[in-house]
Amino acid sequence: MRRAAEQDVWRALHKSQQQQTSKPVAFGKVNFDISVPCTVIGGRNGAGKTRLLKYIEDHLGDNGLLLNLHFLCEQALIVLRSRDDFSEMTQEFEVLGPDKDRQDDVQRIIGREYERIEWYALEVEPSDKTVAERFCWGGEQPLLPYFEVQSHGVRYSSESMGLGEFSVHMLFWILEQYRGVENLTLLLDEPDAYLPPIGASALLVRLLNICLQRGWRLIISTHSSEMIAEALGAEAFMLLRTDVEGGIIAVHSQDDPSSADTLLARPPIRHIIFVEDESAFMLARILIEKLDRRLTKTSAIIWGNGAGYLSALQQHLPRPPSSDLHYVYLFDGDQHEDFKKSTSKQWPALLLPTKDDPDELFRTLRTSVGKLAERLRIPGEELGRFLDSIEGEDPHDWVNDFGHEYGRQQVLRTLSELWVESNEAAVRPFLEELKKALGK
Repeated sequence: MRRAAEQDVWRALHKSQQQQTSKPVAFGKVNFDISVPCTVIGGRNGAGKTRLLKYIEDHLGDNGLLLNLHFLCEQALIVLRSRDDFSEMTQEFEVLGPDKDRQDDVQRIIGREYERIEWYALEVEPSDKTVAERFCWGGEQPLLPYFEVQSHGVRYSSESMGLGEFSVHMLFWILEQYRGVENLTLLLDEPDAYLPPIGASALLVRLLNICLQRGWRLIISTHSSEMIAEALGAEAFMLLRTDVEGGIIAVHSQDDPSSADTLLARPPIRHIIFVEDESAFMLARILIEKLDRRLTKTSAIIWGNGAGYLSALQQHLPRPPSSDLHYVYLFDGDQHEDFKKSTSKQWPALLLPTKDDPDELFRTLRTSVGKLAERLRIPGEELGRFLDSIEGEDPHDWVNDFGHEYGRQQVLRTLSELWVESNEAAVRPFLEELKKALGK
């Protein structure tokens, strides 16, 4: 599956989600929609991920398949390493796969090219009866997975594989045992534990592809930041945490796009946005948050001293054919007369909303005493008296005095948020332009 095909899988998930009617089921304090095509569950250790998967399996009965890959791999390897005649035993069994698609899946996730892969299902029963039941895979006879491969001319089998390689083969081998089963919900408890980051991301999209093709649903728990980030982008992530009584609480990314912030390392900066001054800095920040809160983590906003340095950057900062960083210039709205659109060889330049500079926009809120007082958590009468005392000041001085009195950063953020919320008609077209400029 090429990268373009992977994007098709995410688009198919989005389409399927739009067509889905919500059917939430209560598991204690967690309302979980088990009918959706894909849910990725994250949370700190002890948050209840495994417990929730078990609750869902019990609710689904025969329509749920819970796989604890750690346990299954451990038990399979105990048996495989207990004897040395498995290679001879394969002569009595047929090769079960993988087919071309599954081989591609395994190779992409593991990151290894194979000249040969052979999967077997051996009729070898683990001595522990409880364990043996876990290896029945929906049938009556326990079946032990056994793999023989060749890579770069070297042949080896299951016993010699590392845990990451073996776990991937085993997971897809198990899924092939259920190939003909309909209406199945696949529940996976941290199947990516032995994989590097790039393997975890590849694992998710390939599992999702199989489930969409077979009409299955996928519920997967993980600590992988790459897998969580992919799920966030698809609005398919759920954060679990525990309350003071030990109960499980869930927050879905559709309700709170920042739900995974505590689990993800800060992503690298991708966008550099230049603005004229500190007021423009805060207004730009709030506008970016409104466009997409996740962009604030990958964007750096730099403010200088007026429009002059922006014009110089626009003229002289080169734009190569490809770049890890993306630059945007945001001029104040009062620069309409001198503003020049960027050419195709320059980084994009935009004007902030309206034809006024940010300080003038902020001063229009001087009559919104009640809303400002509420957000700044100060008495309305006190704020009213102060604003009366600076009435008639130049917009720049008005903002400076206001910030000096009640804290500059708090005042600038409050003014920016309130102005953006109160001027939807002016903000909406700007956000569409900004989205294009950022390449989103």
